[in-house]
Amino acid sequence: MDVYVDNVKIELGQKSFKSLGKAISVINKRLDKEDKIAHKIYINGHTIKDNTIVDVKKLKVIEVITKSQGGIILESILDARGYIDKYFSIFETLGIDEQGIVTEEEEIKLIETLIFLRWFYNLLLIIQENHILDFVYSDFDEYIDDFKEQLTSIEEAYDSRDMMELMDMMEFDMGELLSEFYENLDEYYLDIAEEEKRKRLLN
Repeated sequence: MDVYVDNVKIELGQKSFKSLGKAISVINKRLDKEDKIAHKIYINGHTIKDNTIVDVKKLKVIEVITKSQGGIILESILDARGYIDKYFSIFETLGIDEQGIVTEEEEIKLIETLIFLRWFYNLLLIIQENHILDFVYSDFDEYIDDFKEQLTSIEEAYDSRDMMELMDMMEFDMGELLSEFYENLDEYYLDIAEEEKRKRLLN
């Protein structure tokens, strides 16, 4: 079995594996050491899909296309701009009354919004884990703590079905935090891009 990472053949130290999962696990450990993440995986020339079952006896070639941690973060920050715009637009369409009654369509929008907030929080944690912005912005860790606190309160309000309180927190408290990130988004992007450039030069 041959393994290629970004079109370069690599040696994994063993010729065969008991399963595809074992092979991918070994490859991912190798990528972690190089600050890379598997972006696309091809098995015998075909794209791997969820729940794909591969007969390891027929496993001849694994090709992996990677991205750096920083590259993934940069893409996510750009995605965040559109998501935040969409976040604020939801308050123009939701018509929750004083009894907190929501339609099925409104319920779906709320759930999607909560999923976005959890995704955004995970993005903040990844940025923090890579120590990209905390050296430049001394209050970045505090921002993450504030976001976590608001997210917890919002999720608790949703679980208790306190819709009026939920909407207030989402629009004003969380809205303020998202607006702060949005206003600094371009600077964050440039700082992370500069750090990525520096890492490439070092390598």
